[in-house]
Amino acid sequence: MFNLFKKKEVKKETNPGELFARLRLNYMGNVSLNEWPQGDLKEQPWSMFVDARNKVIRQKPSEAEKIYRQIVETPGLEPRHYLQAWLFLRHYAKVQPPADVAKKVYGVMVEVCTSTGVMTVAAYTDHTARVLHSSGGGTVWERPDNSLDEKIDALIKAGEQAVASIPLVVVDIVPNPPRQVDHVLICIATPSGIYHGLGTGEFMSKDQYAGPILSAGSNLLQALEGKKKQ
Repeated sequence: MFNLFKKKEVKKETNPGELFARLRLNYMGNVSLNEWPQGDLKEQPWSMFVDARNKVIRQKPSEAEKIYRQIVETPGLEPRHYLQAWLFLRHYAKVQPPADVAKKVYGVMVEVCTSTGVMTVAAYTDHTARVLHSSGGGTVWERPDNSLDEKIDALIKAGEQAVASIPLVVVDIVPNPPRQVDHVLICIATPSGIYHGLGTGEFMSKDQYAGPILSAGSNLLQALEGKKKQ
């Protein structure tokens, strides 16, 4: 399973940079208040985030809360918008999601540390996906067709089963990527935060819940790399 994560990268002289760090946060809906969005965008839902941010800056958390609640109740948005809105609700309005939505999985990210850096694959409930190489490059899948829907669904479902079944650690900030070769980090993005687990590839692949996530992540990565070759 893990050979797939190892063979696609090209070793470079530089270490993973600022772009890699920023994109990891972006992938999990974990960007800071000032960066979601950058500037005063007028299109929705960006304009709603701008309005809410201005309320936060003016120390009007109750008014910001109303806007963020409107965002999470708006159907059809990109999953990361919901994750960002819940992040800001938790941080600035001190509002926790209700039990029936707290563990809703919007995205799953799998990262494997290889001898040349970190390989990241992420998938979302809207059937979009991302691949990121810490040594540079990656793939963005914006669902031009439904050919990857099954593989994305498999990764999301595996994440849902893990969150529902075991007491994973939940945090407000995406953990640092794995630093030891053959170590794996799994992050599952929900309205209550980032559920995550870290371990060796051998240990994680044999785990009842982490194993299916790694398998689904590997299958999706292979499919995405195949799309790029096409």
